[in-house]
Amino acid sequence: MINNYEAECALLGCILIDNSILNELVTKPEHFQHYQNKELFTAMKKIGEKDEPINAITIIELIGRNNLSRLGGTGHLSLLKESVPSIHAFRNYEAAVIDAWKKQNIHNILKPIVDKQEFDSSDIQKMIKQLNDIDKTGTKEKFDLKEHLVQMYQLPLIKKEKGYSGIPSGFQDLDDMTDGFQDEDSIIIGARPSMGKTALILNIAANAGYKGAIPVIFSLEMSAESLIKRMLCLLGGIEGIKARNPYHYFDDKDHENWVAAIGLLERINMQIFDKPGQTVNEMRAHIRDVKRENPDKKLLVMIDYLTLIKPEESHNGNAHLQVSEISAALKGMAKEFKCPVLTLAQLSRGVEQRSNKRPVMSDLRESGSIEQDADVIGFLYRDEYYNADSEKKSILEIDIAKQRNGPTGKVDIYYNKKTQRMRDLHDRHAQAN
Repeated sequence: MINNYEAECALLGCILIDNSILNELVTKPEHFQHYQNKELFTAMKKIGEKDEPINAITIIELIGRNNLSRLGGTGHLSLLKESVPSIHAFRNYEAAVIDAWKKQNIHNILKPIVDKQEFDSSDIQKMIKQLNDIDKTGTKEKFDLKEHLVQMYQLPLIKKEKGYSGIPSGFQDLDDMTDGFQDEDSIIIGARPSMGKTALILNIAANAGYKGAIPVIFSLEMSAESLIKRMLCLLGGIEGIKARNPYHYFDDKDHENWVAAIGLLERINMQIFDKPGQTVNEMRAHIRDVKRENPDKKLLVMIDYLTLIKPEESHNGNAHLQVSEISAALKGMAKEFKCPVLTLAQLSRGVEQRSNKRPVMSDLRESGSIEQDADVIGFLYRDEYYNADSEKKSILEIDIAKQRNGPTGKVDIYYNKKTQRMRDLHDRHAQAN
């Protein structure tokens, strides 16, 4: 048993000396591992909730004299008060109690896994969730306004290179609107099939990688090999269909461009995790590893796509609750790792039944929670997909429909579907590539 009996007693003693301390604690009865202390703390909580003084008399009134005797009697309560060197250290005692509880629970979670001869992925997923829940337990967060104001005062004085405050997408009009993808933002990009969702994140990954960020892609539908093949085609300006059988279809120029693209991709340091049906907690574990290995690098997390993420709970098959859980978890992940999390979303078929095929917010499946949690929501649309005579050939429209801290509006970028390459419209070389 990993416990801290002395810290538990000291914390209870502090409460008996100064009842107001109870209101400042995040400790719960289950954090006490000694039965006697757990029962006393539970009684103190109940008395405190009734705004009554916490002492021997009120404890006896609540649990009875016989029960108090079983827990050590009034003499034990006196010893608890006398054993406290200083009530000012109550936060240290609380931290020691919670730390012991964490260690014991981590031991309890890991031991069955270690002892089992065989275990499957569901065991690992359950363990990750439990460990994350334990990690969230702790003392209250303190907010120091002065400290934040000092940082704000210094902000205009810190010399920075000119550019965007966030990770650039590589598309000037889009970056001008968003100022780059911001840390802690959850970004949702929705579109119907064949609009260019995956191509967009590959282009963004390349552009962000060139700027020094590490693109972390969770591909829940397409294999890492397929994504890399597509990435090499767009970097080399090679038609994707040729990569299906390069031995037969590549000419000398394609070979040359393919080798050059491999060199470029190596510089980007892109990370791909392609296991289907990943949960957000599994993604957290991967991101934590990448961040640990690259502490000085910015991360740009991209997920393809939202409805393929496996929820931690089944919610009895309720799709709305599942999406709500995932949506909130994606925002939580962005905040936890202080990085942008860009998630692709497949839109409902309702788009196809309208005369105007441009997506709107309600086309997001279970859109309520997504609309609430996301900081940025964008939609992709290609007019030529629906209109053969469209004047907007090779144009991908990105409609930023929501931006919590910035403007909304539409931007157009050039999209060569054959090579997957995307460029700013004003790039004079766009049409050639």
